[in-house]
This record gives sequence, structure tokens and C-alpha cells, in this order.
Amino acid sequence: MPPTPHREFSANLDLLRSVAVMSVFLSHLMDTALNDWRFGSLGRFGVIIFFVHTSFVLMASLQRLEKTAKSDASLALAFWIRRFFRIYPLSVLFVVLMAVFRIPPYAQGTYVWIGLTGFLANLALMQNLTGSHDILSPLWSLPLEVQMYLMLPFCYFAIRGDRRYRSLALWILSVLMALTLPRINFRLSVFSYAPCFASGIVAFDLIRSRKWTWKLPAWVWPIGIFAAIALFGPHDDISLPHKFYRAWALSLLLGTLYANVEEGRRNWIHNVFHWIAEHSYGIYLSHSVVFWFVFYRMAQFPLWAQIPILIGGAIGIPAILYVSIEKPMILFGSRVAMRLLRNSVVSKERQLT
Repeated sequence: MPPTPHREFSANLDLLRSVAVMSVFLSHLMDTALNDWRFGSLGRFGVIIFFVHTSFVLMASLQRLEKTAKSDASLALAFWIRRFFRIYPLSVLFVVLMAVFRIPPYAQGTYVWIGLTGFLANLALMQNLTGSHDILSPLWSLPLEVQMYLMLPFCYFAIRGDRRYRSLALWILSVLMALTLPRINFRLSVFSYAPCFASGIVAFDLIRSRKWTWKLPAWVWPIGIFAAIALFGPHDDISLPHKFYRAWALSLLLGTLYANVEEGRRNWIHNVFHWIAEHSYGIYLSHSVVFWFVFYRMAQFPLWAQIPILIGGAIGIPAILYVSIEKPMILFGSRVAMRLLRNSVVSKERQLT
């Protein structure tokens, strides 16, 4: 078993995830507070960065789970159980809250009931399969992640062991699928983002396959991240399909760069990034609601009253969500998955005796 490229604390991964969520946050903040500015592409590339980060981390998660699993089937099932309890509890909460309190999908919008089919599709995170509207605008990316979760174990099976650098062929295959499958049916739109997810798999594969120790200095990593953002073109509102080629290339650049830079040292700045990364899911789902409340429900209040609510909501709500929902559900999902893996081991031993 090759060594895992993932660490319990990774300053480089925390920086990547923090930049991703803050790109989305700042894009929507500037669009809400400063209507004349357009930074839509900044937010969209933040989501692309999420995809690269997610696939790398989940490849490492599969590698760790494999040490306990006795079959590929139990490994995949344990992985899917963990992801279910990671993604769905918080998304279901927000879908229900948006409907109950009639909150618009984005801060400047107007609430419109999306219908029972749309509501159920949002609960199941399959809006892109039913063609339903998002009840909360940031939810557009979650069905793509869920559908990639179904495929990631099979990607891991394809590159594990001594199968070195197969991820590069996988990335090329993902580009071919991205160019063809979404044109056949809109329900295959997830494949438009396959090269972004595959870039994280390339990073994982490069790290576990490398036979040399030399790497670029840690300071290259933040420069590389912000250079990728600049090359994508953050200051425009061009729709993502018109910038897919650029997104795919920059995703691969980020994945390759991550595999070839030293790990950053932990200090107080990285502790801030770690907090943002740890609470990024709550930030991602809650920030539009916070903006709606501050800039529209509190529109008659003076700025000195709005700013503390904005800061308090942007920090406090994700912190509460993490302690009360995210972390307990993550731990519960891990326990269920480990129980499944232990039972599969016992069952295997019984078959052998």
C-alpha cells in the first residue's frame, strides 16, 4: 500500500478550500452590495477550485478506508455512507428553511414557490436531472458533487496499487466525455465538470507515485492559486460554459502544482484558513441568506447597524451549524461506515472458516 498523500492538517489544502469559499462569498457580496460591479466569474471559479480540492481529499479518504475494507463493494458503500451524512443534513435543512420562511434563492431575488417536484428535487440534490430551479442559488453545485461521489470509488479502483500515472489518461478521458456527453442530454451535465474533478485525482496520483523528494517552496502555492484565478478572469459575468476550456486547463494546473509544492508551515494565518476551510460548507450555504437579511430585510437600517449583523451572521451562523449539525453528522456517518466495514470483515472471516 503506497503512503497516503493526505495529512490530518494540511495548510496547503486549507488555503485552497478557503480561497474557494471566499471567492464565492466575495463574488456574491460585491454583486449584492455593489450592483454596478460584476464578479460572477470569481464565484464560479471558486466552485471549480472546490471540485479540485474535493476529489483529491476523497481519493485520500478512499485510500485510508481501504486499509479496513475487505472488498471493493464494502469500501464503496462505506465511502457513500460517509458522504451522505456529510452533504445531506445541512442541505436538507436549508431547502426546508428556504421554503418555510419564503426566502428568495439569491439576495436580490424574489421568492417564488418552485413546486413540489422542484422542492423534492432540491431535497434529493438532483435538480440538474429534473431541470428544476434551485431553491437556494449555491445549491447548483451540490448535485454535481453528489453525482461525482458515485463515480469516485471507481476512479480510485482504476488508479490504485502499482498503476502509476493512469490518472493522466483518466483526465484525457474526462475531457472527451465533457466534450460529448452533455451534448447528448442535459442530464449528463455533470460530465462538463469531470476534468475539474479529475484534476484532483491527478494530484493524488502524482503524490503517491512520485519517487523523488524535491519540491517547489511553499510560497509558490498561494501565488499559483491567485495566478489561476487571474488567468480565469474573475472580473466578468461570462457564463461558465463559455469558459469551460479555461476552467479545465487551470484545474489541471492547480492539481499538478499542488503535487509539487512543499507543505506550508502552520502559524496563526494558517489557523484562520483552517477555520474557514472547516466551516466552508456552512459559509457556502448560509451566506446568501445572510446577505438577503442584511441588505434587504434590514435595508432601512443605517450601515453601522448592518455591518455588525453581516459580520456576526457570516461567522456565527457557520460556526453554529458546524457544532450543531455538521460535526455530529460527520461523526455519525463515520461510525456507521466503520460498523459496516467491521461487519464485512467478520462476514469474510466466517466465510473462510
